Amino acid sequence: MIKYCRVNVGTIWRSFDKAREIDRDGIMYPADIQRWLLELNLEQKVSLTEDTRIDTQILYGEKVEVVEEQDGWSYVICLEQPSKQNPKGYPGFIPTSQLGEMKAYDTHPRLRVNVPKTTLFNLDFTTKQILSFNTILPIIKKDEPFIEVDTPEGKGLISANDVEFSDESGAFEIGTMAGVIENAKRFLDLPYLWGGMSSYGYDCSGLCFQMYKSQNFHIPRDADEQYEAMTDISIASHDFLPGDLLFFSKPEDKGFLSHVGIYMGEDMMIHAPHTPKSIEIIKLSGSYYQKILAKAARLSNI
Repeated sequence: MIKYCRVNVGTIWRSFDKAREIDRDGIMYPADIQRWLLELNLEQKVSLTEDTRIDTQILYGEKVEVVEEQDGWSYVICLEQPSKQNPKGYPGFIPTSQLGEMKAYDTHPRLRVNVPKTTLFNLDFTTKQILSFNTILPIIKKDEPFIEVDTPEGKGLISANDVEFSDESGAFEIGTMAGVIENAKRFLDLPYLWGGMSSYGYDCSGLCFQMYKSQNFHIPRDADEQYEAMTDISIASHDFLPGDLLFFSKPEDKGFLSHVGIYMGEDMMIHAPHTPKSIEIIKLSGSYYQKILAKAARLSNI
């Protein structure tokens, strides 16, 4: 069964019993992800990572396949997030109440939010949702200054100033690596969120995934799989180009690629480090990350 996310950011949990009482604002419908994240203290945020509570997130209108429903939770496959864990996409659990239906998704041209956040209005201009960067919805009527869209909660309106448009088939124009970097820079100082895939918080591979997707470059969700899907670049030569991905492995990782950042050129990298830090730009030379740089990769089809 195909369903669509009907909260601005839906969190995909490792198991239905991983959510805590403190997570209630993030798992209810309607959800309040901003309040949820603001209420988490450092220990509770670290637990998202150390206790492997969440794996990824989906944006409003994102398509999933529901495999099973049990006790108010749905086991789903995130069809737009490639993963080795399942041939169809990234698997995990989400509250069933956060999923809905949408008829126009595959039959209409689409728009994509290209600002950090924008308001989705009801047809009477009351607020329906605050949408994240990179949210994609089907267009019903393209009358500027507000575009009528279909959503899992019925029709809505979005400012034409905050979106870009697909062609009639629903495909977006191929962008540039300069666009990847410029979009990433818009999220400087945004707090890191393990599993994060939205402008409310990104993790390292989530930042790379969404910034690449914003330019219509598609890569897997997780860092190690991102490397495997791309063309290796010798780190000995340091022949990196802006937009290349740099992969890191700590000694205790035993070769596993546990971190990734976007090379910006001139020895600089932008990345989402870890809790409690925020997205930052650093100089590679002389940094801790230079010591643990393990791999570099580039898309071969651009």
